[in-house]
Amino acid sequence: MTLFLIQHTHTPETCPTNNLDAVRGLRSHVTAETASRMGLTLLADWVNEPEHTVVLVVEGDSLEKAEDFAAPFRQAGPVSVKAGETCEQVARSCLGE
Repeated sequence: MTLFLIQHTHTPETCPTNNLDAVRGLRSHVTAETASRMGLTLLADWVNEPEHTVVLVVEGDSLEKAEDFAAPFRQAGPVSVKAGETCEQVARSCLGE
């Protein structure tokens, strides 16, 4: 399985907190259950509300699934999805383990 870093930012004007329906929708979307239904494991979710930044870490077998999970955030602003690894995975690879 691959780790995916999802990063999202938006402006104060497009902030989902300006719309309670959007807040409810994102609240119900960013859950372990929803991620699981989409073939992912939600490992972390972090929000810096004053900076209008959201960071999610999911694990799954395809970039497409991670992109689909990130899709609702695109309504408010840009989203970046990048594949990566843990430090342990990189260390094992470098050490030939």
